[in-house]
Amino acid sequence: MAHQDYNPQLKSWQRIIPSTEPGQGYIEPPGGFANPVWQTRANVPGEFEIDLLAALEEVFSDGVTELDALVEGLNARQHRDRHGQAWTQESFLQEMAVLG
Repeated sequence: MAHQDYNPQLKSWQRIIPSTEPGQGYIEPPGGFANPVWQTRANVPGEFEIDLLAALEEVFSDGVTELDALVEGLNARQHRDRHGQAWTQESFLQEMAVLG
């Protein structure tokens, strides 16, 4: 099997935030499926996601652990949200929910 950068067979969640309750029939039988390297990615990250990751690594390397300081750190580095706006706590949490 050729290496892939994402899992094309990844099942989509019906809701953005998955249920904390186990579901009947949602557990794959051991050995009954392929185990791709990127088994939890539905697609390859785009430029925005890669840039956000780099900015988050910089902010976290400063020892930031709280949401307000994280948002301030992203804005101080001139990293903007998907719409080109300064981050707010709400916009950051919304983006994290979308990205999973």
